[in-house]
Amino acid sequence: MTYTISPLPHVKSDESVKRVMWGTVAALMVFVGIMCVALVYRFGLPGLELIFPGIKILFVTVIAAVVTEIIIYKAASQPIIINDGNAVLIGLLLALILPLNVPLWVPIIGAAFAIAVPKYIFGGTGTLVFHPALVGFAFLLAAWPTLMGVESTPNLGSFSDLFLETGAGRLIEFSPIAVLLGGAFVLYKKYVDRRVALSATILLLLLMPIVGMGSQLPYVITGGYFLGLIFLAADPVTTPVTKKGRLIYGVMLAGLILIQLYFNTYFAGMCFAILLMNVFSPLIDRSTIPKPIRGK
Repeated sequence: MTYTISPLPHVKSDESVKRVMWGTVAALMVFVGIMCVALVYRFGLPGLELIFPGIKILFVTVIAAVVTEIIIYKAASQPIIINDGNAVLIGLLLALILPLNVPLWVPIIGAAFAIAVPKYIFGGTGTLVFHPALVGFAFLLAAWPTLMGVESTPNLGSFSDLFLETGAGRLIEFSPIAVLLGGAFVLYKKYVDRRVALSATILLLLLMPIVGMGSQLPYVITGGYFLGLIFLAADPVTTPVTKKGRLIYGVMLAGLILIQLYFNTYFAGMCFAILLMNVFSPLIDRSTIPKPIRGK
């Protein structure tokens, strides 16, 4: 009998890591397609000029992430395996959360850092401690804070803003409803964890009016928050492995986001809240993993 030893994630289904990665990429690219159609429908072809800077950032960031991974494989004398889609997904997520007005050299550095440091220093796909896209974002924000500022902060001013937010400062913020559609797909396919995404989102929306932050709800019902709570926070590798642990993770994340909202940090605050919860994930696992029979 032959035994195969492989790193996480160990998925007990017909889904493979490759299919999960490319399925998530497809869900995000559908968002980009819907956003383009919505802009053309409302403004005609000139409407595409609004997101053209974001599309350039997207292509540059994805290419930089893939090239960095190839270089690392070459340097380590390992077979080049980029068709699993992980580098593409990391680059895509990073591109979607960057400001539209950022110089193109910034996402190139951010993508290279996201692949080289948080991914490969911790062992590669399946052994991550922190989400690489968020680490890349945090690195760029710390290194060049003036370049990482957005020109506008989106908020839900009317019902139509759910479909098209013309005041978006990031590519992901143009259409909250399109992000939700992509999120519904990955939740249905179980590419991300439902317990984390739903517990954090529902609890956050319920608690905000209770603690006197109801006036800030329009700043939370945006594409950026939906991407963070579904695609980033619920990543199956950086979240706890137990069901109870994932619920605790989601509850704690909602509390941290509330604290960040108190200081009006909005999207960046949510990103740092997720990174902080990545730190607590192993501790939550340690306290929620069931004890063996007759174990102490």
